[in-house]
Amino acid sequence: MPKPKPQIEKLAPTKLLVNAPAKINLNLHVGPLREDGFHPLDSIVAKIALYDAVELQLRDDDEITFACEGFDCGDNSQNLAYRAAKGLRGNRKIHGCDICLSKKIPPGGGLGGGSSDAAAVLLGLNELWGLGLSGSELLPIAAELGSDVPLFLASRSCRMTSRGEEISPTDVHDFWAVLILPNISCPTGSVYGAFDAAGKSQLAPQLDAKFFAKPVSQWRDLMVNDLTRPAMGLFTQLAEIYQAIASCVELPLCMSGSGSTLFVLCDSESEAADVVGKIPDEFRSTARIVQSNPW
Repeated sequence: MPKPKPQIEKLAPTKLLVNAPAKINLNLHVGPLREDGFHPLDSIVAKIALYDAVELQLRDDDEITFACEGFDCGDNSQNLAYRAAKGLRGNRKIHGCDICLSKKIPPGGGLGGGSSDAAAVLLGLNELWGLGLSGSELLPIAAELGSDVPLFLASRSCRMTSRGEEISPTDVHDFWAVLILPNISCPTGSVYGAFDAAGKSQLAPQLDAKFFAKPVSQWRDLMVNDLTRPAMGLFTQLAEIYQAIASCVELPLCMSGSGSTLFVLCDSESEAADVVGKIPDEFRSTARIVQSNPW
């Protein structure tokens, strides 16, 4: 099972490996569409020990190249990791770099892999290019790339508000989680469209932060994701998987982000293993046990 890794590993004087963790939304409240086209969010987010690997190598010229292996990364020029390198360099006259992304976080699963890759590039190239930018100086570049990118520059767990770009550290107790990774991609725009069609009138209040500092068994039954119902309505196969697993597992089954990843929070590795043992056979191969990420 995936174990916590260091954030940045120096492979050579001109070469870095940056581990880009996935995230899960522990609590996600969504408000009605704003005039600027964004939804107000209020979410407690925790990083987990499931990683993409971003290898960065300095070049002798000024080119920025991008290669990807593993899960599909889409069109290279539109990939967030590639765009992050372009955005960070801007008009600076500095060397280029080779970006090699090993994609292990399933896309379209609500785990934020693409956003995490972009943040990893910002952090790694800031060091490799010797820019010396602070986190607050990287934040505007991250926010320009996407609403989820700033959270991956933040601490191991945080609260996201506004459209997601406002980040504040939040203490979340260490946990284990069972991830269920269906082979279903839930386009974020489609899920939010279904949410809008339901006509929610206001943003619900967030749970008091003190809950999340306690062991997960004391608050996991309070978790809410406002996008669960819209996602299940759009993707009946996801709804069927959810119902089949929820009927066999006593602990709360939740969805991350706009889906499709489902998860169960546990206090210990043994409790997580017990949960996996209760998942129906046809879905057990999609389950993974992970720890909360330490950084």
